[in-house]
Amino acid sequence: MAELRKELDSGYYLQHFNELLQFVAEHYQPVLSANSSAFIHDFNSLTEPARQLLVRMLNRKGTVFSDTELSYAEIGATAPLFDELSAAAFIAPLATDNLANFWLRLTKDTLWQLLQLAQSELAESTGAKKSQTKPQLLGTALKLPVDWLALIHQLPQRYVALQRQDALNYLYFLYFGRIEANLSLFTLRDLGIRQTGQFKQQFRPRFTDANQAQLAYQLAKAKPAIIELGKQLKKQPDNAEALLNHWLVEVTAWPLPDDNALLLKRSERCYQLGKLAEQYKLNTLAIAFYQHSNGFPASERLVRLYYSQAGQVDGHLVACQQYLQQLLDDPSCDEEWLFAEDFYRRKFSQDMTNKRRSQLTQLLQDAPLVGVDELYLGKAEQGLMAYYRDKGYSVFHGENNLWLALFGLWFWHELFEHSDSALHNPFERRPRNLTAGGFYQQFEQVIEQKLNQLAQPGAATTLLSALTAHYGKANSLFYWHSDLAQQLLPLLQHAPKAGDESALAPILRAMAQDFFRHSSGYPDLLLIKDNQLEFIEVKAPGDKIQRHQLARLLSLKNAGFNARIEKLQWIVDPNRIYVVLDVETTGGKAGTDRVTEIGAVKMQAGEVLDTFNTLINPERHIPSFIRRLTGISDAMVADAPKFADIANQLNEFLQGAVFVAHNAKFDYGFIRAELARCDITLDMPQLCTVVNMRRYYPGLQSYSLGKLCEEFEITLTNHHRALADATATAELLKLINARRTATE
Repeated sequence: MAELRKELDSGYYLQHFNELLQFVAEHYQPVLSANSSAFIHDFNSLTEPARQLLVRMLNRKGTVFSDTELSYAEIGATAPLFDELSAAAFIAPLATDNLANFWLRLTKDTLWQLLQLAQSELAESTGAKKSQTKPQLLGTALKLPVDWLALIHQLPQRYVALQRQDALNYLYFLYFGRIEANLSLFTLRDLGIRQTGQFKQQFRPRFTDANQAQLAYQLAKAKPAIIELGKQLKKQPDNAEALLNHWLVEVTAWPLPDDNALLLKRSERCYQLGKLAEQYKLNTLAIAFYQHSNGFPASERLVRLYYSQAGQVDGHLVACQQYLQQLLDDPSCDEEWLFAEDFYRRKFSQDMTNKRRSQLTQLLQDAPLVGVDELYLGKAEQGLMAYYRDKGYSVFHGENNLWLALFGLWFWHELFEHSDSALHNPFERRPRNLTAGGFYQQFEQVIEQKLNQLAQPGAATTLLSALTAHYGKANSLFYWHSDLAQQLLPLLQHAPKAGDESALAPILRAMAQDFFRHSSGYPDLLLIKDNQLEFIEVKAPGDKIQRHQLARLLSLKNAGFNARIEKLQWIVDPNRIYVVLDVETTGGKAGTDRVTEIGAVKMQAGEVLDTFNTLINPERHIPSFIRRLTGISDAMVADAPKFADIANQLNEFLQGAVFVAHNAKFDYGFIRAELARCDITLDMPQLCTVVNMRRYYPGLQSYSLGKLCEEFEITLTNHHRALADATATAELLKLINARRTATE
């Protein structure tokens, strides 16, 4: 029986808002602005119905409302409450600035009323017709030379606009640490959808300094504003210089904060503005924005702009070289040093050997080649995993989550449960000081103690205890999965050591010190064999290594791990086993239609190893057009097995093979859906004979199974019966493989 969803009483909007205001007033009194303090005071002075109505408005989209859309039985008449809210300056009559929002909320009927009122003031006809669509009517209205505010006041509805939005947004920001539109998280919590209370119960404020809080708020508002700026510039590219100059004035007014988190956000906003300036060829402005940013990747853009303008601006080449040297001497991160070293060597080094070759390109070219079955095209990581499993390795797709889980579990208490952890409300799932680097400074002594414990004999037991105690707790650092312990425990047990320190220590230390730079780019695969660990970054043909991936590889190698890139080359395995399969069905939708017949041929090296063929009772009527096409009737399948009866047998028949079909997406989709109904997951490499016949035998008039059999003189005596079609498709597979192996 499905669990009944909780129901909330009609006053839950106000309850949530009161909860937020009480929390903010208790934790953030020293940083409240005069406007936000006044908002809290004036809100608490309202009557309860007025508070209920205002909160209802605050939780709906937009800032313009009419009294007719705010009718709530538990609140009562709207008119006196509008008067009370207006007297307290929470709402106001519409002004010119509110018209854009007004038009968005307007119904077609009300728009037509307005056009009728406008017509009465105009000498000529507006040309509007009631049968026109709302966009057509609105287009007509916006061209009319009338005083819309005066006409709106003549409507029977009373329209108002919310006020004091900035004060409200600041309160929201103090609570959530970001700009939020409403309190939906509270609702999800009360409905049991969003979990809270898994970590701390007592919270410290995220800001204690008013200037820092105000700067953080300005930077938070700037993020969506810059996104909107980008959209505006696409429509008005000629205004780019003026608009970006306005932003440069604002950026210049932003103080340089002592707080690392704020400095990082300030740098991000400046970098985003610099990229916009570059996009519109305003390189001088771009340089100015990048100079206001701190560190990488703005430093890379500055170097490239200096160098690109060296022939146009005096001193830029010298500035470029000097700046590169500065980055080499004191890089802000590994990626910045790798960029500077590579760029300096290629542009300024006197050694001309391989001068034009990027270090990243060189690393990729030097990586060993591994032959992987081309059926894994588009699934390079799965292909290499299969390759190493065949060689006796335990193989895991680790990537970033492996290291994030190790970091999160090893420092769980400091991250999530310590009284000083940077979780500032019950909804937060990632400490706020991680990306800013403040985590290490705050807990340096205990972090170093725990890093030393990584080399101790009981480290794996300690980690297992943490995993068991916290498994499944929702967090925004890493995700849980069933084989996490299988990956993490060998990592602790078999990590190499440098002296008395585990090779894991420098990796986790770097994450604690600069989580933003060291939380991504880790190699795709973890391999374990004979108590040895190997990390592999997988690169398919045409892939490029990213600089942050190179930085993580080098950090792992420097710590003592076997970490490398491996390039794939696609091959055809002559000993591969195929199952060529065809299904007949009750219709064309795998999710709703059912299988009526399965025919399958197992092959290796062109020889048939086994066959599988059975009618299936679809437990439903077979449509007449399907019956005419296949010849399979309800009577024929009445005594046939249901799919569930043969599911295990079919699944066993498919194991270790490549799934082949003529239009494989169709047949694979039906078999996967049928097996899923039996709680069996199908995950096989696939080969489509339609796709591959087009590839290896181009130029034919038709690639239907029947026409291909005619073209290549393949026997097909009982078309649209499963085993006959599967047998014919197997002959197409032989033709395909003859061409595939010839091209190797």
